[in-house]
Amino acid sequence: MPVDNLPAKSPSKPVAVDAMGGDQGVKVVVEGAIRAARDLGISSVLVGDEKVIKACLRKFGADNSERISIHHASEVIEMDESPATAVRRKPDSSICRAFQLLSKGEVSSVVSAGNTGAVMVGGLKYVGAVPGIARPAIASLIPKMGEDLPTVLLDAGANIDCHAFQLVQFAIMGSLYSNSILGIAEPRVALLSNGSELTKGTDIIRSAANTLSMVQNINFVGYVEGNDISRNKADVVVCDGFAGNVLLKAIEGAVELVFDTIQRYVEKSNRGKLGFWLAKPAVHKVFNKKLDPSAYGGAPLLGLNGVAIICHGGSDARSIMNGIRVADKFVGDGLLLRISSAIADFEVQVPGGYEDGTWGRMGMKFVKQKAAKDKGAKKPSTLE
Repeated sequence: MPVDNLPAKSPSKPVAVDAMGGDQGVKVVVEGAIRAARDLGISSVLVGDEKVIKACLRKFGADNSERISIHHASEVIEMDESPATAVRRKPDSSICRAFQLLSKGEVSSVVSAGNTGAVMVGGLKYVGAVPGIARPAIASLIPKMGEDLPTVLLDAGANIDCHAFQLVQFAIMGSLYSNSILGIAEPRVALLSNGSELTKGTDIIRSAANTLSMVQNINFVGYVEGNDISRNKADVVVCDGFAGNVLLKAIEGAVELVFDTIQRYVEKSNRGKLGFWLAKPAVHKVFNKKLDPSAYGGAPLLGLNGVAIICHGGSDARSIMNGIRVADKFVGDGLLLRISSAIADFEVQVPGGYEDGTWGRMGMKFVKQKAAKDKGAKKPSTLE
């Protein structure tokens, strides 16, 4: 379900929007914030170069909007900069200033289409991670065949290398996200692997699978392959950020290939042009509803001790507006509190390191007992 269909419910505090982030320029971000204020009633603080932002607001006739304010930031973190270095050297950047506002409690959340790594580093520096979470993960939405509700894919690029306990944490957060935001009562959780057999995958994947099969309140269904993501075999798919980002970009490229191929064949004959003209409304509807990234707004950085939404670098105004909508819904639904509670109950102690692939220290309060007396116990439907 694209977030276009989610109801707007504005919290008391505005959303901090990185006005300098993204490939499309300040104008697009400002327009997205204006549309969120006008169509959804959600207030925003545009963070960035005050002079440039004011000029854009005047161009759209929104310079006197009561729902939009400006917080000046004199620096910009570019897309090709090293995240850690840039965050350290540019404390007055729009990304850093946005998280500073969040850490002070002046805004409810942060939305950015800027440097993804800088958003993660800046978030960790100024608001930190949820206690017990080793590393936050980016949760992206992938459309399913014949389904309105998409699959949650995490991590989609925040962590290149992951240990098994991190994958387990991603599964917990992804299950909560699917339940709270998408409304799936008992989300099916799977690990991305190179085969569905339990013998497949790396040592890390098999170790994570072994633990997830014993964790109460997680509906673990085993492994899925890349071509299963859209086949409704799981509601949450967990992997490291390297595999997740490669998969996400491959899906985007496949969609572009399909549309480009159709267009090329259609243009070869008048019959093809007529057929496409007749089918165009349906094709347009499908694309806008399921395949257009802007319909989903942005991807949340789950595990951060604050709400942060990462929009695509090429986001248009609609995508920025929906990113603001997603941030608003996260705050309104209290997902951050649910994640904190679930991780605290799970009693994860982040290990100092691994030795020969062993787990290190990990306490698990909600691990199923294999004793016969527990075989008939009913599994709760959600993590509470």
